[in-house]
Amino acid sequence: MDDIELQPPSVVSEKDTGLVLDIAAVGLHNPLGLAGEPTYAYVRCTDDTTYRLPAPLQEWATSMIAVNHVHRAAGHQSLFPGQIEFGILNGGMYAELL
Repeated sequence: MDDIELQPPSVVSEKDTGLVLDIAAVGLHNPLGLAGEPTYAYVRCTDDTTYRLPAPLQEWATSMIAVNHVHRAAGHQSLFPGQIEFGILNGGMYAELL
């Protein structure tokens, strides 16, 4: 998978907006990889562009995948497609479902 590395912008305050993408799916590349094989989280946009998520967003992605599965198992529609905002605020990277 030749994904583009996501580069979230720095924002000055919570009132500013980071990078907003229309996301079709959040997933894990090679989730059961053997030793030495790369495993990483990614987002696939509605235009089929795929971005590899930086390490600080790996846990967020795993949680988002789990939440979406629980949501769908309860009979609700998928959370995706949907918009997600990515950014860096006060030195910490964030992703927020809008």
